[in-house]
Amino acid sequence: MYIKSIVAACLLLWAATAPAQSIAKLKTPLNEVPLIEMPTLDNEALRAEEMSQRTPGRAPRFAQRHPVSISPQTHGRWENTPAGMAVWRLRLRSADALSLNLGFDQYVMPEGGSLFLFTPDEKNQLGPFTPSDNEAHAQLWTPVLDGDEMVIEVQVPITKRSELQLHLQSVNHDFMGFSQMLSGSCNLDVVCGGADGWAIVDRYRDIIQSVGVYGLGGESFCTGFLINNARNDCAPFFMTADHCGVRTGNAASLVVYWNFENSTCRQPNTTSSGQPGNGQLNDFNSGAIVRARFGTSDFTLTELDDPVSETADAFYAGWNISNQAPQDSVICIHHPSTDEKRISFEYNPTF
Repeated sequence: MYIKSIVAACLLLWAATAPAQSIAKLKTPLNEVPLIEMPTLDNEALRAEEMSQRTPGRAPRFAQRHPVSISPQTHGRWENTPAGMAVWRLRLRSADALSLNLGFDQYVMPEGGSLFLFTPDEKNQLGPFTPSDNEAHAQLWTPVLDGDEMVIEVQVPITKRSELQLHLQSVNHDFMGFSQMLSGSCNLDVVCGGADGWAIVDRYRDIIQSVGVYGLGGESFCTGFLINNARNDCAPFFMTADHCGVRTGNAASLVVYWNFENSTCRQPNTTSSGQPGNGQLNDFNSGAIVRARFGTSDFTLTELDDPVSETADAFYAGWNISNQAPQDSVICIHHPSTDEKRISFEYNPTF
């Protein structure tokens, strides 16, 4: 089976049915909320070790896991609001982490409840995670949040507090800089087009929208793409390489980031092309199920737990069952070193 440079567009429409939610305004200042400090890690030593182990066929690592056992029953602080909500807060810090992400091995949010993650200055925020994030596997793995300290906040109706099931098993310390890692300046931003002297890229606008970078287990990263099926029903199938390590036991920890790309065209082989871009990691899907995998041809097919983010402007890569290799050029849309999305071209024959 050969992936072709065609796509089938799936129009994703949802009606907003829930009111906007925000971080709670409480009487207790954040500096009085309990803080848990993770053991100190040496970023330089972890980076050196990681780079010494990087080889083709191995998913790169960007973070080190801190195993923990944290729940609202054992840690943090509860506070009730006049509006009838019970609010639980806890601060986490892993000194010198470039970002943090969390792995909950138990997440069951009652109706009316929500989970927020934010930096102490409240400038960066993730959430709300809501009952719509409840899954059969009862896990929730979060995107990265820049910085070495975060606040976990749960809001639930006081009458539903006993129904909350939340247990944190993993705090993941980013020693590489997930949003800061650099690829070579020779790479071409997908935003480049005819106006920048790269009209060839405009042919592939649709398929560019099928590709996403993802984290796995809060520690490693790879690239994958949405792929259509014969029913054309927009089932959220997401394909990646088998060597990236997605398996039945860890697929729930897959977090896919959409539209992580630079906003301007950095011409290849320029200083700016080799520097950090301005892509955002705020559009994502969390969790998946393995549907098929085959090591010999190095593929893994997953199905995302939820419909693709409605703001992803998602397209699904097409395919056919021909046993003939494509005769025209081959493109590669990828996130080298988790850099903003890039595109490469191959003009030699494929086999």
